[in-house]
Amino acid sequence: MGLAAPAEHVPNARERQRVETRERLFRAALAELRKHGVDGAQVDRIVAAARVSRGSFYFHFPTREDVLLEWERRREVEIVEQIGRTLDASGASGAAGDVKTTPLREALLEVIAFLDRLPGSTDGRLLLDTLAIHVRRGVDPTSYPLLAEIERRLAVAQQRRELRLGIDARQAAILFLSNVFGFLVARVTSRPPHPEAALLVDVFLSGVTPRRTSAARAPRRRRVQT
Repeated sequence: MGLAAPAEHVPNARERQRVETRERLFRAALAELRKHGVDGAQVDRIVAAARVSRGSFYFHFPTREDVLLEWERRREVEIVEQIGRTLDASGASGAAGDVKTTPLREALLEVIAFLDRLPGSTDGRLLLDTLAIHVRRGVDPTSYPLLAEIERRLAVAQQRRELRLGIDARQAAILFLSNVFGFLVARVTSRPPHPEAALLVDVFLSGVTPRRTSAARAPRRRRVQT
């Protein structure tokens, strides 16, 4: 006889209440951060809107910055899911090594497209505040789903010989996201014209894709002196 599957855990009333309280706090804190930013947000207004105690806020979120990091993780999950729906379902394909048609290029452009929509929306301020947190606190990016997804696609591209074999997929993913964040900050804080996302992706891929060997040149004819 096979082993019985472990029974699925059913949260009790106290656990459900804790989840509901965290979600209520998250929504109230997010509204406060969108309106006032990290520096102007006040915990008193957040807990009043969520109808909980001040201690409850710090139990779920040690600082206001942790609310932003939670928002970032959730948005990244949405982006990863959307990339899977739009790219993997379409079965896009291209010639290996051709940065203009490779699925890897399309995936990287899709990442930028989703992130690029934030600065033009009410979440543009949240994006800039989140990037500032990464700089100040040195947040480890390796636990974030978007980085893991980019690393996975780079590793698959490497198996298809679309990425040079000696390149570390994790380091390449971190490098790409660092460039994307700088690209987004420039679009928010500087005047147009702004560089195109395609240029960023093509420059990145030009450094990590296999170099094509040029056709052998015909030998030069020696000029006969008369």
